[in-house]
Amino acid sequence: EVLYLTRLVNDLYELSMSDIGALSYKKTQVDPAQLLETAVEVFSPRFEGKNIRIQTRFPLQPVEDLWADPQRLNQLFGNIMENCLNYTDLNGSLEIRLDRNKDNIFIDFLDSAPGVEEKDLPKLFDRLYRVESSRSRAHGGAGLGLSICKSIIEAHEGSVEAKQSPHGGLWIRIIFPRRTLKS
Repeated sequence: EVLYLTRLVNDLYELSMSDIGALSYKKTQVDPAQLLETAVEVFSPRFEGKNIRIQTRFPLQPVEDLWADPQRLNQLFGNIMENCLNYTDLNGSLEIRLDRNKDNIFIDFLDSAPGVEEKDLPKLFDRLYRVESSRSRAHGGAGLGLSICKSIIEAHEGSVEAKQSPHGGLWIRIIFPRRTLKS
């Protein structure tokens, strides 16, 4: 309970700092594939403990045209992977994809069941929003993790959306603009 309350207070503090523009970002050129690979490495033992298979699809060439704060991206990817870990059934799967076109970088997290009803998808990034199903508070959290993710993404001039995954769970798509110099 103490750990839960500590995390809740920290999350609320971070969101309030984001609201007033007081979160610091130290942006540099980063390769999101390297950060995603690190996140997968860190989370793999916990996913293996639930027999959830992680599959990745990253480009062979580095994607070094993202102007971002690597620590904030680590936090973003960690929050999403924590969500996938908490809300994916045993013996499930998580697919992580990284792709790009001439303007954008796309990062997709697609997990397996349980899913989220279509009516709940637009609200997932709202503060304190909880889905009333198997993706519920019984699995932990207060409905702030995805709000923090959205805040980090928007601070990087990106966007995020949630869809139903073809694997039966949730599909989170993050879109960042490609950029090699600070604008």
